Amino acid sequence: MTQEEAHHYNLLQEILSQGRLTALFQPIVSLVDRKIFGYEGLIRGPSDSPLHSPVNLFDTALKHNLLAELDLLCRETVIKRYGQLGLKAKLFINTTPVAIMDNDYPHGLTMQYVKQAGLTPQQVIIELTEQYPIDDYELMRVATEHYRQSGFSIAIDDLGAGYSGLRTWSELKPDYVKLDGHFMQNIHDDRQKRHFVQSMIDIAQSVGCQIIGEGIEVRQEYLTAQSLDMRFVQGYYFGRPNRNPLKELDKSLFAERNKSNIHSTGRPRSNTLVSSLLNELEPVLNNSSIDQVAERFQKTISLNALPVVTDNNRVSGIVWRDDFMTMYASRFGRELYGRKPIDSVMDTQPIIVETDLPLKKLSYQITSQETQQQHSAFIITEQGRYRGVGSLMDLLRQITDMQITMARHANPLSGLPGNVPLSELTREIIERKRDVTVCYFDLDNFKPYNDIYGYGKGDKVISLTAKMLTQHVDQTLDFVGHVGGDDFIILFESNDWLERCESMLTAFEALYPELYNPRHLTQKGINAVDRHGNETFYPLLSLSIGAVSVLNFEGIEAEIDLTEHASKAKSMAKRLAGNSIYQLQSEDAVVVSKPRIKVVKD
Repeated sequence: MTQEEAHHYNLLQEILSQGRLTALFQPIVSLVDRKIFGYEGLIRGPSDSPLHSPVNLFDTALKHNLLAELDLLCRETVIKRYGQLGLKAKLFINTTPVAIMDNDYPHGLTMQYVKQAGLTPQQVIIELTEQYPIDDYELMRVATEHYRQSGFSIAIDDLGAGYSGLRTWSELKPDYVKLDGHFMQNIHDDRQKRHFVQSMIDIAQSVGCQIIGEGIEVRQEYLTAQSLDMRFVQGYYFGRPNRNPLKELDKSLFAERNKSNIHSTGRPRSNTLVSSLLNELEPVLNNSSIDQVAERFQKTISLNALPVVTDNNRVSGIVWRDDFMTMYASRFGRELYGRKPIDSVMDTQPIIVETDLPLKKLSYQITSQETQQQHSAFIITEQGRYRGVGSLMDLLRQITDMQITMARHANPLSGLPGNVPLSELTREIIERKRDVTVCYFDLDNFKPYNDIYGYGKGDKVISLTAKMLTQHVDQTLDFVGHVGGDDFIILFESNDWLERCESMLTAFEALYPELYNPRHLTQKGINAVDRHGNETFYPLLSLSIGAVSVLNFEGIEAEIDLTEHASKAKSMAKRLAGNSIYQLQSEDAVVVSKPRIKVVKD
């Protein structure tokens, strides 16, 4: 034993004999009820000791065969302190499987501690930490069953960080499974983590278990956990471990904030629609007199226009300050027009747009007007009724911000928007239940083409494909994104999306003479070495398109749901020879053996 090990051993003996441990508690939060569901009891050694860290503390105990004794002391310390605090929520107590499977481990003391603290076993969850491997699952099942029969629940801690988390889950059938904080860290920016976590949640639901996401430190992580229907979370965002923990959470943690603060990854979702430009302005009725309107303009110098509405709040037109005041201030203007209704002189053809109109389409609508007809404002309605006005300067500012964001996150090869803006828009589409068809494009036989023609020619394929896709969409409605490699996604709001996809396939075939030499064109493919080192014939490049219409699926509530459906549609399309389109129908999500092929092009 080294001098340092001997020192640590003596410190541990002192801690055990004097009970020099401190219990801390960190809240576990219910995202459904938006309140504290329970607390995890944590242990710290003496603050002036190298065994203050629980890692050092338990490693020393394991090294000197004192793990069971330390585990019991930790349990007693946590339960006693929890009883003193008078907390009524669930208590999660950490324990190591190695300790409770020790032949000398005194069973029955936990119940004694619980009763002495004024708690009930139904209030306590035994949380198994996989800091050390489990060698005997049968013995572990017997030990955990003892706790269950006494009324305690069972949880597995740090799934994904231990030695055999999935097997432990399968063998012990816990009531709760805590996902390691690694999987929650930056989950809002990591699609693979979201897929993994969603899979774990799905498994848990199927076996009657609850997932708890650990390590939630920032709001974006909390929002993503909520979007995945994760019921419980834990982390610094809600509360740090404390000897005197919070009994209630700050409501602002759950408050609906301005969406521009929700995502740190680019353009706020609210900035994609006309509703983000809305400025409330009291209109005038169409039977108001010109004198009354003049009085409004005279009282408010900054007022550039006044919308005119009917009694039922429908838009009749708009009055432009400059035109109106020129007429009203002319010689005899007031005498000639003052008592006439305003609808006799108003502009009857203002730009009127709905709140849910994409800003991109509004921009095209305005710029397509003749210059002399353009004004500084437009009217905003909701379901045909007047809501307010928007300004061209605000629109220009929003469009500029969008373009800067798109450029910042653009794919350097294609110049198309990448994953960040695509993810932003996808979430907005789902939240607002917009009628959008998502098409996932994938190039078939691209790797062997790269191997034969080289990466320079491969990059040209990507660039030409990107250019071709953008040429066949409605720029005012549709969004083309490049998600990486040879994968593209188009979010179609065009009703004729299918015809557009067919045109894309035809246009892609027209690129062949530019991409292949005559010999390969004649034999309709190339010979290349496969991953096993065998020479294989590969057909010409082709496009596989998997299509999913969002409103056809009731279960799409988060981006991950839509991504899974789109990936399935793309996989089905790739099973078809040549350029092809496969539209996934709702029943396909359950019964893949009954595919519906919308379009197949050979």
